Amino acid sequence: MKRKLALLCIMIMGMVITFGLTGCSGNGTEKLVSEGNTGKSEPGNKTHLIFLRNGTESDKKAYWNKMIERFQKENPDIEIEYQESPTGDDFETKLNVGFASGTAPDIINFTMASMGTRVPLGQYASLDEYVKDWEGTKDFMENALNLGKINGVTYGIPVFPDPRILIYNKELFEKAGLDPETPPTTWDELLDYHKKLVKKDGDTVVQTGFAMPTSGSSMQHYFSIFMEENGVKNLVDEDDNTILCNTPEAIEAAEFMKQIKDAGIISWDCSNGEQNPFGTGLAAMTIGTDQDFKKWEASGLKGKIAMAAPLKNTKQATFCGMSFMFMSGETEKKDAVWKFIEYVSNAENMWTRYEDLGTTPVRKSLENKFVAADPKNNAIIFDSINCGTGSPKVAYANSVYNIINDSMERIMYEVDTPENVLNAAAKSIQEEVDNQ
Repeated sequence: MKRKLALLCIMIMGMVITFGLTGCSGNGTEKLVSEGNTGKSEPGNKTHLIFLRNGTESDKKAYWNKMIERFQKENPDIEIEYQESPTGDDFETKLNVGFASGTAPDIINFTMASMGTRVPLGQYASLDEYVKDWEGTKDFMENALNLGKINGVTYGIPVFPDPRILIYNKELFEKAGLDPETPPTTWDELLDYHKKLVKKDGDTVVQTGFAMPTSGSSMQHYFSIFMEENGVKNLVDEDDNTILCNTPEAIEAAEFMKQIKDAGIISWDCSNGEQNPFGTGLAAMTIGTDQDFKKWEASGLKGKIAMAAPLKNTKQATFCGMSFMFMSGETEKKDAVWKFIEYVSNAENMWTRYEDLGTTPVRKSLENKFVAADPKNNAIIFDSINCGTGSPKVAYANSVYNIINDSMERIMYEVDTPENVLNAAAKSIQEEVDNQ
């Protein structure tokens, strides 16, 4: 209750600050609705929907404008006003102002991480009444749909998957006497390959096997991957708020990461992907996205690098982010909103998303077509989504990220043992849970 009241206060303060700035100058946050347009439908007129997207990338803007144009031709009684806002504080503020002032968008394309905060506030509507008889429910990848649920209730329909994939340099494998067509599949193999690929000039590591960061805002992603490969559900169990980051299996995962570090790595900060030594040929393996893979291919590694299936210790797992289509909890035009969400989620338009943006389709009926388009890589991407887990969908998620990022840095720099550090992290996270 305390957390909910605090969040509501923050939203109202954001509205006051934003409107105050707008009144003083022309540089305030953009309005959620156009001048003279309340977003409400008048009797006999078209149903007007506002669609707000997280991000301002030009290629995605072109895709959404195409989808909207096609949808409106097939549904002339519905018009969609497209809006977008930069990722980060700008987008959060825009949403907060909308919900606080009663001008929230009807349709929202945003991240999985937002669910932990906005679902408890009623800002995302349940979609259960629509998905129960929807053909897509049986055709979507089960794991992708599950990522859009909290306590079994569906709030988001997946649009843009973002799985983490094991990527390796075949050329460096060959030079080390390793089979370039046989990447590691287990922790033991990863550590063995890593040690064989490390090169030193005196005490200085000049080439590493596995690119393991020692600091940065994504350390929690690396840790969650390894602990889930060791059988742990997530950093926190979002169903009952049980802290899992200091279970024996999680501690073992952190100790394994420390073994990799001790065998020889090139230190880097994962807040800046450009620091990853894999991109400059100084690391033979790393974890990255499919977009990272394309970027590295374009920068001179084409033909030298390949993707590999997620590793396993007790089970195969990886991290998979996702953005979703959400229905506003305040919209009065639910059927029209669902019609648009359903439209962009059908198989034809999902394939258009792949052709236009390279986005992996998450329908089972498109798997064979997707794999045939790039047999070497697309099967691995599809499998990575299938076994991927996202960040815990809890209201205190940002605190979890910060605590784990700091904890992993302390482990990497030997401030204390993994067990002591993670026990302290669990205590800090529990305090956040108790404050809910």
